[in-house]
Amino acid sequence: MSTRWLLTLAVATCAVAPIPTHAQGVPQVVIENDRLEPKWLETLTGARVNFINRTGHPVHLQFSGDIRQHEVVQIPATGPIWAIFHRPGTHPYVVHVYNRQTRALPGVVSVTTDETHKWESGTCDVVVEGNCIAP
Repeated sequence: MSTRWLLTLAVATCAVAPIPTHAQGVPQVVIENDRLEPKWLETLTGARVNFINRTGHPVHLQFSGDIRQHEVVQIPATGPIWAIFHRPGTHPYVVHVYNRQTRALPGVVSVTTDETHKWESGTCDVVVEGNCIAP
């Protein structure tokens, strides 16, 4: 093979390689065995926040308050976790880390209104990734 062909192949491979989500500007909270980084995160309504499990153990993410104010997806207990927020304000949560001893790590997501994703109370009972499923 020629050097030119190998260089072309290398450039083409790099051009289609996926960019990690943190490089795309998706906010994230890293879950460690004894802490969250950051414990306080700021984002906008309609934005996705990834929760990265670095514990090596099952975890459970639980937000307090009205479940219609945010959407949480967690598949499975050690897998990907993310949340989308529909209401501005503070969204306190707890991550339970299931190790030899269950540990509860508190955190807060502070959400500011994005004009393109305004929250309207009571307009939709089921929201999936920011889309109303049932009126």
